Amino acid sequence: MATPVTLADVTLTSPEDWSYISEGGATIVFSYAGPNHPEFSGTVLRLRKIEIKPPPKEIFKPLDIAEGVNETSSESESDGETSSDDDEPDDPTIAFQSKITSKIIPPKHLPRLEPVKLRRRWLERLAKLGEKDRPEARKTVDNIDVKKTKGVLATDLVGRSGWAVEIKPKWAFLPNPQHLSPRTKDTKLKHCRFCMHTHQRSIKSPKKYVSQYCPLDLYSGDEDRIRKAVAALWDAWIGSNGSLNNLKIFINGSAITPDDTSAISKLQELLGQPIDGKLKSVLPAFTNALIPMLRDTELLTSLAALQRTLDPLDIEGVARLWSLDSDEQTPPSPIGQNAYEVTLKEWEKFLKEYLSQMQCTNDAASLEKIQQEWNDPPIAKLRYYMLAYLLSATFKDCSFMIRFPARSLTATASTTTSAPTITAIDLDPKSVTRLAKWEELDREIVDCFIETGYGDKRICVDAKAGVPSNIGKTKEKKEQQSLLVGAVVAVAVALSAAVWFSQR
Repeated sequence: MATPVTLADVTLTSPEDWSYISEGGATIVFSYAGPNHPEFSGTVLRLRKIEIKPPPKEIFKPLDIAEGVNETSSESESDGETSSDDDEPDDPTIAFQSKITSKIIPPKHLPRLEPVKLRRRWLERLAKLGEKDRPEARKTVDNIDVKKTKGVLATDLVGRSGWAVEIKPKWAFLPNPQHLSPRTKDTKLKHCRFCMHTHQRSIKSPKKYVSQYCPLDLYSGDEDRIRKAVAALWDAWIGSNGSLNNLKIFINGSAITPDDTSAISKLQELLGQPIDGKLKSVLPAFTNALIPMLRDTELLTSLAALQRTLDPLDIEGVARLWSLDSDEQTPPSPIGQNAYEVTLKEWEKFLKEYLSQMQCTNDAASLEKIQQEWNDPPIAKLRYYMLAYLLSATFKDCSFMIRFPARSLTATASTTTSAPTITAIDLDPKSVTRLAKWEELDREIVDCFIETGYGDKRICVDAKAGVPSNIGKTKEKKEQQSLLVGAVVAVAVALSAAVWFSQR
């Protein structure tokens, strides 16, 4: 019989020790800023939210619905003061990282996630203290769910000293040509999804800054192209005054904007540059600090390989498979309609099948078998390819944090206690209900790109597919690495060359 785990009790600290950081649709995040503490120093607290309008309604994520958390929690009327730790299940995101993402992303590039004990009165005080720092638009919509008895304790990836960068890299590859329509094929094989989406946004909002960033440059493994990607992200950060979410910069725990002269001066100080508060002198040192992390990390290699091998059909292929399975309906129902959300057990079953396929890459016959299935997927595997696309979408939409602790400015990716770190974040599973929306959005993006003319748009180069010998040859890859991660990268290399480029 397993020994019960005693949860850390965050209510032993003062609510005043926690500072509001940010929030999303379902969670709100506070950073520990109190006196040194063995359990809470260097952590953030993620709390679930509840809608304010009567009657108060909990905000659920896809995994909550699949696991029935919405049924059990809505029936609970606990005041959060006397409940046992076992009365409320851990947040499903903890189990998802433990059982899914940590099996395919190197664990050293994942944040610490663990449950922590909460109490109602403590949460009420924290909610009142944090209200002044919340965006006005959020205050009238939702707030902390004070009935929760468990929260999530995670690594503070921004930190309260030094500086950090958050990058949302987006799509890492050009699609498999096999399932593209005659109308979209030429366009999708020359222009990446992000660049096409950027073009569509520029048509809809011509006054907004148009980013020149291409994710394929960042993922290329080529230092010159990575520098080009960083420069484009920097220009977009300045041009949008920090409103675009592909690059965020933090100093001493707080996000900065390019129009904040004092913050730019502080960044110059941290980079060891002359301090004048002017942006134009920052980029070279900023880029030089990021390059070793972006060039040498296995994280970007893993993200690119996962995106590609989990999305061998493109949304067009998944939609076509759905329509074949729905041939009794004319027209077929939207992809994913009435499909049930994915449970953790089903994710585990899927991952086992996916990794089994990825590991069968030791000979040409195995690779050919995978290629044949990707080119002509059986209808019986529709659910598998739906889940694969959902998980690929998680990796397409995730971000990573690069943190530079104070006084470690010249450190590279070496194994020292003060070295910068790179960590993937926002890896929650997506809802099956998004598939139909993604199919529609994909069609809108490509149609806009074709109809508005793209002759002057540059060609996006998928170096990972075109030059397989360059994959994974980084400093970290020469060290001991997970066999599972290695298998995913290996099959991505072999199949990207065999499948993607054989049909161009």
